[in-house]
Amino acid sequence: MTVPNYITIFRLLLVPVFATYIIDYSNNNKELSWWIAVISFCLASVSDGIDGYIARRFKQRSELGAFLDPLADKLLLLSGIVVLSFPSDYLPQLPLWTVGMIFGRDLILLLGYLVINHWVGRVKVRPHFLSKCATVLQMVLVAWGVLGCKHQFGLGDESPIFNFWCLSATVLTGLTLFIYFPAGMAQLRAVPASSPSQDQSLNMVATTIEVDSLVSMPNKKNTRNDAGLNEDN
Repeated sequence: MTVPNYITIFRLLLVPVFATYIIDYSNNNKELSWWIAVISFCLASVSDGIDGYIARRFKQRSELGAFLDPLADKLLLLSGIVVLSFPSDYLPQLPLWTVGMIFGRDLILLLGYLVINHWVGRVKVRPHFLSKCATVLQMVLVAWGVLGCKHQFGLGDESPIFNFWCLSATVLTGLTLFIYFPAGMAQLRAVPASSPSQDQSLNMVATTIEVDSLVSMPNKKNTRNDAGLNEDN
């Protein structure tokens, strides 16, 4: 177990803390809950950069870390986006089209991951620059929502810049589908299971032969009838 993996696991443990207290603040407007949510969110965000730096600097990258790191980021983001998608008297609300795009893309990618992992055995994913930018913008939206409820630094959902960030995050999130979807389809096309199986080919040949034999049977009967009429004549 590497040091970055321990930091990532710590970040995973912060997700339910953040989600619990931001929900409590959204419903009850408790000052202490807001501070705990802010501190846990900041710790998770800072630790994300720390574990990545340690993994690169000291060559401690691992397959477990490659799986847990994006999982921790995604859970933190989705927990914040879910809370901000509901109307609240104490938190700004994200537009429906932003929430729909984020969850729709993640659902499509999750289904694609499960399908490819089942048939290919291993999913090859290369993080793209646009995907990283979309993740950063989503993080900004969640941070804006948490801080904007207190109107810190002039933030708030009534600010025109808030809609600009929502639009930018939505567009970049949607563009990542045009990057990962063709890559996933290319992996599926390379699998023999995506081509017609031998059994299906044999069934098609057998069906063709059976149809041809059925079509030729009336012709044979007509030939026999014609021959019998000629003998009678």
